[in-house]
Amino acid sequence: MKFFERIKQARIDANLTQTDVAEYFSKLGFSVKPYAISSWETGKHKPDLEQFAVLCKLYNTDAMYLLTGKKNQSPDPLLLGLNQKGRAHALNYLNMLKSDPLFTQEDEIREIRTYRLYDIPVYLDSDNYEEITADDLIPDGTDYAVRVSGDSMEPKFYNGQILFIKEQQTLNDGEIGIFALNGESYVKKLLGGTLVSLNPKYKPIKLYESDDFRIFGKVIGVN
Repeated sequence: MKFFERIKQARIDANLTQTDVAEYFSKLGFSVKPYAISSWETGKHKPDLEQFAVLCKLYNTDAMYLLTGKKNQSPDPLLLGLNQKGRAHALNYLNMLKSDPLFTQEDEIREIRTYRLYDIPVYLDSDNYEEITADDLIPDGTDYAVRVSGDSMEPKFYNGQILFIKEQQTLNDGEIGIFALNGESYVKKLLGGTLVSLNPKYKPIKLYESDDFRIFGKVIGVN
């Protein structure tokens, strides 16, 4: 039996007509017509919380039964101290919560991982780093992180920001990565045989065959 069928049966069991119910509402100051009660009993509309509480009182019926079809033999301790109208409000709100996935789906458990965090300029294959923890919102494929120092990569990256790095020894032209050049480390864009800053006030650094040049990884995200 559905909700609208239960409230209809409750009225019949109380030996009341739809007109009787409408007159009772009118005495309480509600503007409820017989056709509105009919719409409740056919499932076309539903009574609001106050109307539902009035029905429970008039029909001398337990709110839990009307809402769920189950007799509330042992009242929930959380409902103790509430009158019929209060219990109706609480139960209706509970059913609303149960119908919303936001309140019924289990919260996603985020994996917490630990990463090496280097400060630039530091030679990145050294042991001079700190460990940080980060959740699974960081990019997939991250191997370690680097903290930006200076303004050479503005406006894309700013001083103090943390970059997430995928460790690899090659980069495509135009990609931004972490490099070591003649003992110094850089965050730059690799472009046409040069290391390019995004801030135009810094000149490109040309690469020569005689340079001690290494690629440590590709920037794949920023905090």
